Order: sequence, then C-alpha cells, then structure tokens
Amino acid sequence: MPPKGGGDKVTLYGVLGIVLGLCCCGVIGIVLGWLSVQEAKKVGKKPTLGYVAIALGVIGIIWNIIYGIRVSSGGMKFN
Repeated sequence: MPPKGGGDKVTLYGVLGIVLGLCCCGVIGIVLGWLSVQEAKKVGKKPTLGYVAIALGVIGIIWNIIYGIRVSSGGMKFN
C-alpha cells in the first residue's frame, strides 16, 4: 500500500513508459522506464515495470525505423 499523501511513482512511471513506448514515443518510454527503475531502487521495490518499459521503448524505436524505411522506399503500397 502506498504511503498516505504520496503516490506510487514506480508503478506510474512504469505503466506510462510501457504505454508510451508501445504507442508512439519510444524515447519517452525509455526515460520513464529509467525513472521507474531509479525510483524502485530508492523505495526498495522490484524494478520489473521499468525494465519492461525500457525494452518496449527500444522495440518501439526499432519498429518506427523499420516502418519508416519501408514506407519511404515504396515498399508498402496502399490502393
């Protein structure tokens, strides 16, 4: 249970990092994942969400690069 008056920043940063890393902003996902890991170390929680957010942020960036290359080279044609 989070302390009164405060919030659980580990979960907040981790979930936001996962969502943003997958949807649109891989770099922001990586940053939020890193913040989640750092906050988890401070409060003694497991940094799993942070690591997942970092991984999905990297995957999101790679996906965007591949997709951008395919679209710009004319590899994906829509009728």
